[in-house]
Amino acid sequence: MLIVDTKCWADNIRLIYNEQNDTLSNNFGVETRVPGWGETSSIEELDPSLPGHASGVFLKMVEALVKAGLVRGKTVRGAPYDFRYAASSAQGAEFTENLRLLIEDTAKATGRRVSLISHSMGCLQTQYLLKKQPQEWKDNFVERWIPIAGPWAGSVKELRLHASGDNQGVPLVSSLSIREEQRSYETNFWLMPMPRWFGNQTLVSTSSRNYSAQDYDAFFEDIGFKAGKQLFRRVAELTSDAEPPGVEVLCLYSLGVDTPASLSYGSEGFDKQPDVVNGDGDGTVNAMSLKLCDRWKGPRATAERFANVTHAGMITDDAVIQRILDTLGKGAAPLNFTELFV
Repeated sequence: MLIVDTKCWADNIRLIYNEQNDTLSNNFGVETRVPGWGETSSIEELDPSLPGHASGVFLKMVEALVKAGLVRGKTVRGAPYDFRYAASSAQGAEFTENLRLLIEDTAKATGRRVSLISHSMGCLQTQYLLKKQPQEWKDNFVERWIPIAGPWAGSVKELRLHASGDNQGVPLVSSLSIREEQRSYETNFWLMPMPRWFGNQTLVSTSSRNYSAQDYDAFFEDIGFKAGKQLFRRVAELTSDAEPPGVEVLCLYSLGVDTPASLSYGSEGFDKQPDVVNGDGDGTVNAMSLKLCDRWKGPRATAERFANVTHAGMITDDAVIQRILDTLGKGAAPLNFTELFV
């Protein structure tokens, strides 16, 4: 079987965690940048050189909005970010502040409040931003928020990533070869199943014990990654309360796709991929997590459910895009995107 060697790439992109200082940074000698701030180029396609728009992300949605009359870089803007850092890091805090300023600048330049559209982990980034702003600021600058496929309480898939690596369905990549790199991302702890919502249900089992979301200290000890205990504590309270954001909301998500609900490891331990028991969700995020925004329903919040659309498919689905266009309507407020392709 042909296996792609990802060792060099994984070593370059992984983060270094300084346990003494409780800080995260790039690997030694590595510099990174996030291109296209305020523009849409880097959120439309990951690699525009690929034929047939094979790496398209928000491309179809942006094109629909431009066709409806909005303008790239002016009334349709992007807020790309380094997907490795959560809001608890210095890098994440810088993104949150830059996003706040981008929203203000866009509102002032257009004379209209801003509509926010986010997908996946971008929903957590946006939720954190809104949570930190006073109500007066939200009233002045935010018209509405449309979160798509938000992992409000996390995802069981993240536990496989920490335990045995996850090649995201790419058969030529060895999951074990990228496990250390994936464990280093602060965001892969932010996306874990949150204890207050997943309770005591068994999420991971082995021949010797079961693990729930209440057992993360033991889980990280047993998978041989003790630093995971502190890395999880850094992010555990960022957005896990899933409280209403204080703005008008249209929350969109999909159910009906097989989604990992529990993982079972045999006698060979965590170096082998687990047997997976599926439940409901969008293929990435579990149903319970997606449905937490149902709690916000009221005069200022609506949640709408789609069927059999995958997590990534939610931002290219024709019905989802049309629902967004209908919500914005003619003469819609300028938009801001925060997005991460998981």
